[in-house]
Amino acid sequence: MDVLDRPIEAEARLRQKNQLTIPEPIVRALDAAPDDILVFEVDPAEPGVAHVRVMPRDFAGSLTGVFGTSEEVLKFVRGERAAWGE
Repeated sequence: MDVLDRPIEAEARLRQKNQLTIPEPIVRALDAAPDDILVFEVDPAEPGVAHVRVMPRDFAGSLTGVFGTSEEVLKFVRGERAAWGE
């Protein structure tokens, strides 16, 4: 990845079905590639701001099965979310 000499700003329009095309200058700045996983982080202390990171390629899928099957994890997460309303 090249070192940036200045901040990069680009805009993209959110499409139907929440689809987003990442502008090429941002893709290059992130050193992203097709099939990379992008992690979006939103903090309520910064309304309207999302931070984006590329998940390191070595991490993708490395913990598959550690916390159970996909169905078990989904069941756990749904139970946790349901408890928020209590």
